[in-house]
Amino acid sequence: MHGLQESGWVVDESAAAAVRGIRDVFDQVVAGGFRAEKVEGASDEEIDAMAAAQGVRMVPAALREVLRILGKQGGAWLPGAGFGISMGAQDKEYALWCVEEAEERGIAHGMRDPQGLLAVLDAAASSYVVVDGADLAEADPPMWVLVESGEVTRRHESVTAWFALTGEGVMDTRRMLAERRAHGCRETPGEASYRW
Repeated sequence: MHGLQESGWVVDESAAAAVRGIRDVFDQVVAGGFRAEKVEGASDEEIDAMAAAQGVRMVPAALREVLRILGKQGGAWLPGAGFGISMGAQDKEYALWCVEEAEERGIAHGMRDPQGLLAVLDAAASSYVVVDGADLAEADPPMWVLVESGEVTRRHESVTAWFALTGEGVMDTRRMLAERRAHGCRETPGEASYRW
């Protein structure tokens, strides 16, 4: 296998491309005014411990890179969401309840290995972003959204596409705050996440 050594990990070319894609998204948002120091990344050991807590042995390269960037503290990138290395066995269990609800209602969902899924994000304990267990070996796999009502949707074609969409949200917030500033509105705590 042709690969490169990165932080003690041997990474193949598709994984290296996935890592670059995630870095490019983050760098673009930082170039647009986001303060990189407002997020905190996780170590590979912390990422592996999170995966082990959920009973999975691997984390896709693109997702691992997202977690290296903001796996400990997502700040304005993922406000109000459970995310990163805080995601554990209970989060996975709750995500699986969404799949079970779909199956009980006879809703076809298309996940191939829900029992092996990796829960990535918990939005208000009713909606989860996950990677199907069948896709964990991919460098940049699709992301699924599971809702407690039984809605199970393959929502994003890749981790990179999901991360880029969340990055757009960060920049939309900056634009909204800039408009408020231009109209003389009082400063808000959210403005500290950006350069002005």
